[in-house]
Amino acid sequence: MHEMSLMGGVFEVIEQTLSQHEIKRVLEVKLKVGELTNAQPDALQMAFEAFCKDTICEGAELIIERVPVRGRCRNCQFEFTVSTMFFLCPKCQNTGIEVIQGEELLLESLEVE
Repeated sequence: MHEMSLMGGVFEVIEQTLSQHEIKRVLEVKLKVGELTNAQPDALQMAFEAFCKDTICEGAELIIERVPVRGRCRNCQFEFTVSTMFFLCPKCQNTGIEVIQGEELLLESLEVE
């Protein structure tokens, strides 16, 4: 389950961020998760709860915002949402597509007390 590894990275960022401030408790963690990460929200939730145990994040709510895959055609520069895993420009039918969104796993925000 690669979600544990992904969440480990998220918690490294959380710990670095929290070490710079005096925080009593984390109330909410918001993530942006690209569809190409193949991270399943339920598995991320389980990993989040495991990492939160006995920390100031225990009891915090995890909010996951799924980020769709977007591409840019290398031929005509048209940007579009990729609806299938067949990367084809809807404008010029070129297969040379650059992924510009959908691979990210970002800590969007922390709500703290």
